[in-house]
Amino acid sequence: MPTRRTALLVVIACNLLWAGSYVAGKAALDEVPFVTLNAVRFAIAAVIFAPVVWRGRHLLPRDRGGRLRLLAIAAFGFCGNKSLEFLGLSMTTATDTALLITSESLVTLLLAVVLLGETLRARTAVALCIGALGVYVLVEGGLVAPHLLRGGQGSGDALVVGSLALESVATVSGARLMRAGAPFTVTGAAIILSMLVWAPAEIGWGLHSGAPHLSTGGWAGIVYLAVVATVVAYSGWFWGLQRLSAQDVTPLLLVQPLAGTLIAAVVRGERPGASTLLGGACVLAGVALIALRREQPETLVVDSGPW
Repeated sequence: MPTRRTALLVVIACNLLWAGSYVAGKAALDEVPFVTLNAVRFAIAAVIFAPVVWRGRHLLPRDRGGRLRLLAIAAFGFCGNKSLEFLGLSMTTATDTALLITSESLVTLLLAVVLLGETLRARTAVALCIGALGVYVLVEGGLVAPHLLRGGQGSGDALVVGSLALESVATVSGARLMRAGAPFTVTGAAIILSMLVWAPAEIGWGLHSGAPHLSTGGWAGIVYLAVVATVVAYSGWFWGLQRLSAQDVTPLLLVQPLAGTLIAAVVRGERPGASTLLGGACVLAGVALIALRREQPETLVVDSGPW
């Protein structure tokens, strides 16, 4: 019988694996556009997931509402979200992306309050304000007056923030479906459905720009995203969630951005500036206020991994 300590170690390991996904994605994006990266990544993951989804097909929703939620996870979580996230990552740093992605839990809480009627407590409101300040500092490049972003890192950060909104929509829309007892099968089905978008998109891109050319490093980045960050990490994540409480899991959300920043510094030599450190600190403080609550909102825990 797995112990609580074993489950905690598995969940921490999953967050560490996800922390490496931003550097892996950056390595692939140095050579191919985000369309190719996502198409190849999810094609590999779909092949691995296919037997699992087939065996668990009886667990997939049969009613119209359930199918719409599954489509929402695929459309918002694996198509729209990944389009903006990796387009943004191609324009900004792995460090900024790792820090900004953490604020997704805050966006999810805000949507849960607005759409699901969850109670907005004072602590949650303060956390949202601090986290929003951090996102503003990261996107604008400091505590400066709002200004029009003109390409570069700021625009990339803004696209990553936009991806968080789409991911949060997918999380809130699919919360009931993911809690039904077959989250891994649902995730696999959503990835397979996303190929209805990514396959024709990549074919169209290939006809326009030619076949992609990837070095060993580029392939390593995509395979890491497909196998390690998607299949392996989600397997461990959902296994751990079945054995841990919300209070156990949510504080571990802070592992990913801290590890992601360290990995970006070691592997890519990124050195965060003052605005990145200040904005990142605010984002982490906002998440920490939520993560260290005694009672955790279920929506936050259902899907805290980066779809």
